[in-house]
Amino acid sequence: MFSEVQGRFHVGTRTNFNRDFPLLDRPDPALLPGDDAAVTADVRLKARLLGLSLGHEIVLDLHCDDEGLSYFYVPAPLWPGARDLAAALGAKAVIVWGDGSDAAFEEAAVYPYLQMPADEARLADRVVATLEFRGQADVSPVFAQADAAGLYRFLVARGVIRATGDEAALPDWYGRAAQIDHVEMIRAPEAGLVFYHVEPGDRVEEGDRLATVVPMPGEPERDVDVLAPQDGLILTRRMHRQSRKGEDLLKLIGGRRATGARPGTLEE
Repeated sequence: MFSEVQGRFHVGTRTNFNRDFPLLDRPDPALLPGDDAAVTADVRLKARLLGLSLGHEIVLDLHCDDEGLSYFYVPAPLWPGARDLAAALGAKAVIVWGDGSDAAFEEAAVYPYLQMPADEARLADRVVATLEFRGQADVSPVFAQADAAGLYRFLVARGVIRATGDEAALPDWYGRAAQIDHVEMIRAPEAGLVFYHVEPGDRVEEGDRLATVVPMPGEPERDVDVLAPQDGLILTRRMHRQSRKGEDLLKLIGGRRATGARPGTLEE
């Protein structure tokens, strides 16, 4: 639609498809509606996806951001146990959440096991994560081969795939791990054109200029600078170069609790 691929949001409700998955109190597919249930197609699809995940120790949901580094989200009970995944993928950052994610697929896939006794849940053996493979434009044979090799290394290290003997040991991981409430969502203070002064991977200090919003070209006195609220690492930025007031522009991982941090997901 209008030269953009649709699929993230329900056209009728504008609800993010990766929200509102069923949260089961035990990993039993019988608790989910069947294919013949009188439910809408999106509810049926979510039930089918969740059902496929139940009973598996490794559940990886592959995504990409607008523009960004390679990073992933992981539930707090599974961190730092998923450090080997970060090492295998060469992730630049890991976002750890603990207060729910608005029933995103990742939360729904781990939720039943968090309700079980520890000896039955075996959380140390589990990895459930949402992987963000950089940005939408980062599509190339080089990236594809590197990311596939990373997933392969991880699965070999976990014993899912039998090693051939040529695989090197996973390296130590020295990326940035942060609680989700340490991620600043930098939003547009006004509607207008957006000129970025930073890109993903840049390290900034509090007060640094991150972007300039131009509400009215030709009237520079109306330009608004967007400043870093704290020191940190630029994780992502929006792909489009125009914005409505209040829309997300960048994610910044800081060293302290973010301004306006709230439970749940970072964005809709």
